[in-house]
Amino acid sequence: MRKLSIAALTAISALALAGIALAANVYTVDGSTKPSGKGSVAKPLPIALGFDFQVESDDPSVRGTPIETYAIGSEGLVTYPKVAKSCTYSQANRDGTIDPKCNKAKVGSGLVQNVVGPASVPTTKIFCNLKLGLYNISGMGKNGGMAIRLDGDPKEPQLSDPNDKTINCPTPIHGAIKAKFVKTKIGGLPASDLRFTVPPELLHPSGLDTTVRNTVSKILKKTGKVKIKGKSRKVGFYSSIGCKGGKRTIQATFTDEQGQVFKATKQKKC
Repeated sequence: MRKLSIAALTAISALALAGIALAANVYTVDGSTKPSGKGSVAKPLPIALGFDFQVESDDPSVRGTPIETYAIGSEGLVTYPKVAKSCTYSQANRDGTIDPKCNKAKVGSGLVQNVVGPASVPTTKIFCNLKLGLYNISGMGKNGGMAIRLDGDPKEPQLSDPNDKTINCPTPIHGAIKAKFVKTKIGGLPASDLRFTVPPELLHPSGLDTTVRNTVSKILKKTGKVKIKGKSRKVGFYSSIGCKGGKRTIQATFTDEQGQVFKATKQKKC
């Protein structure tokens, strides 16, 4: 009798699993630098930086699962936050409209396209597009950091086309995520990772799940002078100090709420 029960349970479980398609996230990343060039540690090359990433489900009928923590960087690209104006995180995180004192601290902009829905119904897709602003902030230690400012309000009609880039979100969102620069190595060369964790109120607004399905960002070529090995050098907020061969590795690391880590990389021309 016991053997029959175990066999029956095993068969039932197998049949149940056979009817379930376990979806998984698919991660992609892209980017660009301008001007092109390698630079060096002694003579960094100031650049403007473009960075994009996508998080989608391998099953197009369902949403991707939410990502809690991000790390974004590129081989041989480092930051010099002191060359740009700054404001405080609290000023960048002000509800409604960002503090005007942050206007000169703006170093980049872009678009964040989210998909939202109840955790119990992964096929529900509510689109939420937010304006992205990137601000150099003080009080982040010697490596510095940025405030990732997100803004969006409801508009009629609601978004229905996933390719529509209109700023429109069913729930008003006005706030910032605190991000820090961390010195690391990518592709064997020094790099500055931008690392941040999405707070619960953005990851699960009104108890829903949010997946950042597409982000497009551009960081300006802000320049200034710093001392490098005793010499005054012109550097950028982002600068290139090297690149192996003719291409550099762009890398994004994604960590979900269960602590699972995933990476996406791409080779781009230096």
